[in-house]
Amino acid sequence: MANIELPRYPGCFVCGDPRENPAALGLRCTFAAGVVQASFVPAAEHAGYPGIVHGGILASLLDEVSIWAASMAAQALCVTKGLKVEYERPAKVGEELKLRAWVVGRAGRFLRVEAAAEGPVGVVARSEGRFLPRFRREWARLFGEEGRER
Repeated sequence: MANIELPRYPGCFVCGDPRENPAALGLRCTFAAGVVQASFVPAAEHAGYPGIVHGGILASLLDEVSIWAASMAAQALCVTKGLKVEYERPAKVGEELKLRAWVVGRAGRFLRVEAAAEGPVGVVARSEGRFLPRFRREWARLFGEEGRER
């Protein structure tokens, strides 16, 4: 299955286009074979301590790929019910992070998603979260009435 490039929201802090929203991280996500992927190179303005990426930036990146994994599975745009992040090691400014997220199950109305952010020396953070499908009309607007292959 070919990679599907996922849409961006102009005002979104994580996936928005920095030309339209100067504060946006500009994350571009793709989807294939049940996994959402993205890469991101943090800059100095994303640091907490000097040279180390702020944990809130990592959490935002993991949340974004997780929402898209849940949304692709549900064929409706999802919102985050809860997200637990475990930080494994420092992520360094200027080093590429590879992000992945996938659905691991359902619990009632919620989809359970796991995600990971990996740097050059291994996983820097992992997350697990619960996501609620909410916006089916917006999904149809973005992807057409038939949706996309899962």
